[in-house]
Amino acid sequence: MKLTAGESSFYSRRMTKADAAAVCRWRYGGRQEIYNTEDTPESVRSFLDGWHFALSRRFGGEIEAFVCFGESAALPLPELAHIYRDESFTDMALGLRPELCGKGLGQSVAAAAMELANSFFPDDGFRVTVAKDNAPAQRIYRALGFETLASFSAEVIYPDSGGNIRTRMTDMEILTAAPYRRGAQKKN
Repeated sequence: MKLTAGESSFYSRRMTKADAAAVCRWRYGGRQEIYNTEDTPESVRSFLDGWHFALSRRFGGEIEAFVCFGESAALPLPELAHIYRDESFTDMALGLRPELCGKGLGQSVAAAAMELANSFFPDDGFRVTVAKDNAPAQRIYRALGFETLASFSAEVIYPDSGGNIRTRMTDMEILTAAPYRRGAQKKN
């Protein structure tokens, strides 16, 4: 499916095993290491649940970003269960290939993801969980009309750039936005 978002267009496809393996090899540095995924067969399989989508600016091109919807996008913390029970929102999580971060694609990727979600869940609002110190993501989501619903701290387990398993307490926020209407993006 072709998604037009801002100045960029993206093609979406259900995540393939090759796409999932590529994402599991992506390595972010610094404070963004918490977004690294273990490069294991189990991790690859977790991307093949049918609700993970690869995004590329070229039809059939190499995966540049991904989006997932539903349970895979929500944190499995008992203290947040009451928030995630509200089915008037679709949970969404995004990832951008590390070398593309900081290149001005984030807002277009997020808007394309919202357009894709809208094709499956046309009446739902959107819900994302993001680290408070992830300033680029915070800026992007706010520009798209997301507002803070809840704040919390969570212990995040992740592989660092060297493949070592680490843990870190991270301040997080759950942000929500009204249902997507094409062309109704909030301006900075």
